[in-house]
Amino acid sequence: MKEKILRMNLYFGFLVLTVSAILLNRQVAFMKNWFFCFAWWSFILIVDSLNFRRNKVSPLSKSIKNFLFTAFISVFVWLVFELFNLRLKNWAYHNLPQNLFERWIGYFVAYASVIPALQEIYLFVNSILGKKKLALFRIKVTSILLYSSVFIGVISIFLAINLPRIFFPLVWLCFIFLLEPINYWLGNETLLKDLEKKDWTRFWSWVTAGLTAGFFWEFWNFWANSRWEYSLPYLDFWRFFEMPVFGYTGFLPFALEVFALYQILFYDYRKLQRRVFLKGLIFALLLLFYISCFNLIDNFTLIR
Repeated sequence: MKEKILRMNLYFGFLVLTVSAILLNRQVAFMKNWFFCFAWWSFILIVDSLNFRRNKVSPLSKSIKNFLFTAFISVFVWLVFELFNLRLKNWAYHNLPQNLFERWIGYFVAYASVIPALQEIYLFVNSILGKKKLALFRIKVTSILLYSSVFIGVISIFLAINLPRIFFPLVWLCFIFLLEPINYWLGNETLLKDLEKKDWTRFWSWVTAGLTAGFFWEFWNFWANSRWEYSLPYLDFWRFFEMPVFGYTGFLPFALEVFALYQILFYDYRKLQRRVFLKGLIFALLLLFYISCFNLIDNFTLIR
């Protein structure tokens, strides 16, 4: 029964996406506000079904519990970048619902799709690349390399916050430098381990996933009424949808940052499996963090 549902998700996802596009084209008020969310979650169902059909395994088939954790923590990951944007002011939201409850639910549902979408695309691309290592060179991981990487990550955050008009691109790089060494020390999955073995498959799969997701983020955002508009210091030209063309380069390292951030968070999640009280406390604190960030977005990023 489970396998049948996973296979049927392909058709269900296409159905939801098609109906959503039709309703948007007919200017249905509800869909004008919610098209982006419907598009992404139907897309996630489609790609998950394709992954299951190709590999007999997918995020939804492996563990619903882990999938829901991924969606929940995805909100946290994206809100980290929203906090950076309070300083950078690289994007702003337009035409969001006036009702606060609907708007905040929209934030949550949209941000919850980020990591699941990237993971699904990554798995699909990785299954195509197969055993090809697509190597460029081998990296020898040393203590000097690891500590230097952490230092670069910290400096990148400092520069991006203090000189945002010059160093804003470092936001899309800093967590790679900062967290890859930590994942390496913790024994998590990491690109550094792959590059030690001269295996670049994961790297290419994730950057391809980032660029693919970036295209669909901007494509569906362009047609939706509730949308964001991106702007870049010095590079705010040659727009493709609502994004300056040079902005698309940020999606490649962003995917690698998501990978590194998720490894850290999933490591903590595993450590807390039997600590029910602590998990409940962290869950409550995260909800409080989400609400606080949603309020900041309303006050500083939302154009009313």
